[in-house]
Amino acid sequence: MSSVLLSISGFDRPGIVCDVAEALEHLNVNIEDSSMTALRGRFTMMLIVRLPEHISLGELKAALAELEQRTRLSVQSQTISDEEASAPPLEPDHVITVHGADKVGIVHAVTATLAEMTVSIVDVSTQSRASDAGNIYMMVLEVAAHDKAEAMTSALAAVSGDMGIDVDIHELDAAVL
Repeated sequence: MSSVLLSISGFDRPGIVCDVAEALEHLNVNIEDSSMTALRGRFTMMLIVRLPEHISLGELKAALAELEQRTRLSVQSQTISDEEASAPPLEPDHVITVHGADKVGIVHAVTATLAEMTVSIVDVSTQSRASDAGNIYMMVLEVAAHDKAEAMTSALAAVSGDMGIDVDIHELDAAVL
């Protein structure tokens, strides 16, 4: 069996997930992992799918080309190795929330600090919102900090002061996940 990473996007409308799932179901392609979101009127999704033995990558691409034509979605595909496909998912153990006045450099300052500490980002979501006081920037990160949690907290406190933003860190309860 082959695993494929699909990146799909288009103007947001009801039924996009259904259209994609239907195209994959017709080929008996299993959706193993996915992440989907709407960004300013665009819907985007990333999926890791597994092809059954009797379906070739060419057949999948033909079905996806038909999906693109019919729905005006943009679809990209990439085969991933068996090693990548069988890797265990990285489990987050902390959630970091960031908010403050919107300005250039917030994402870089936070993520550079995490990268220096070899803390892995599992998921990140950002958004800028208008308010009476100006644009407010919000970011939520799920990270795998493991034994670096205390040092991460200290390092991000420094970023908070340097950038004039609020940074809160919460440990995730493994029993809840």
